[in-house]
Amino acid sequence: MDYSVEYIPAVCQDRIEKDWRRLETGNEMTLFQSYDWYKMLIDFYVPKDTKHYESVFALVKKAETICIIAPLWIIKKNFRFINKKGVYLLGRDSYSDYLNFIYNSFDSKAFDYLINDIHIRFNLNHFIFEQINENSTIIKYITSSFKIINCKKDPCVNLHLPTSRDGYNKLLSKHARQNLRTANNRLTKDGLSITIDVDNIEVDKKKCLLIRESKLSIQYNKVSSIKKYKYRIINKYRFHFPKFSPITDYTGSKVMTATINKELCAFFNYAFDKVHKKVVIISAGTNIQYARYSPGILLMYAFIMKTIENNYYSEIDFTRGDEKYKYVLGGETNYNYSIHFSVK
Repeated sequence: MDYSVEYIPAVCQDRIEKDWRRLETGNEMTLFQSYDWYKMLIDFYVPKDTKHYESVFALVKKAETICIIAPLWIIKKNFRFINKKGVYLLGRDSYSDYLNFIYNSFDSKAFDYLINDIHIRFNLNHFIFEQINENSTIIKYITSSFKIINCKKDPCVNLHLPTSRDGYNKLLSKHARQNLRTANNRLTKDGLSITIDVDNIEVDKKKCLLIRESKLSIQYNKVSSIKKYKYRIINKYRFHFPKFSPITDYTGSKVMTATINKELCAFFNYAFDKVHKKVVIISAGTNIQYARYSPGILLMYAFIMKTIENNYYSEIDFTRGDEKYKYVLGGETNYNYSIHFSVK
């Protein structure tokens, strides 16, 4: 079977919408490979091409039919010391928790053809593909077929939902059930009540962002002075993509909230992946002033119960990170791989 590759600028995504929507239904795809998600990236995140780099979609065709769409950020020459030339996945350093090519089913021959074509066209040997989930065929194929220079893995957490509310409560550990009781008892003792809204269309999104930034700032202050210094040096020279936030910029974005005394005390930004029957958690935040009441856990517990009751979605994907609340709520660990490989 003959293969061919066509490269189009990332800003021309609309030219391939029909093929993209056909491929994004593949079993290994996630919300972050969807056409609509990349539409947001194109609008808010993709920088203008320069002599140093360019953003392209590589379209691999099999008998003139697109079988792979590869979102690529090509660094053509080293710049700012630490930005090394090579082939990266477009979406790195963003809210895209899982990166991948877009395909309905993985075609190893099409993949090989593309890698070789990129190597020849751009004269690049190094491929740095980050945040590919361990369950993707593509990561298994790379590790068995190419020269691996570096590979690291980072935790993600997901929750496979039982079919009943009782089944979910039985899934929770004794410690988790005690945490929920303690949080409710503290509210009662202090004469407070919590209000849950699983789809708050009137939420102040700017306030959500401020709560999230405050939490990140607290986490940063806990880091050692040596690590802070190293971060500042690296941050000075690394490439900074344009800033955006799905909570304000993604059309499929929803927000669930918990309030106490009409004050926002916790939120989760999420989206529905209807094709794969998953709820995807994009970001979260807790107002530190209300942390003793565990409002985030109470909020997510209520959302999980409602999701089970609706009986459509089979999984809550908590995405990247191994925060404690994800395990309290019954989540299990899987991994993303970031792999650096060479064609020589």
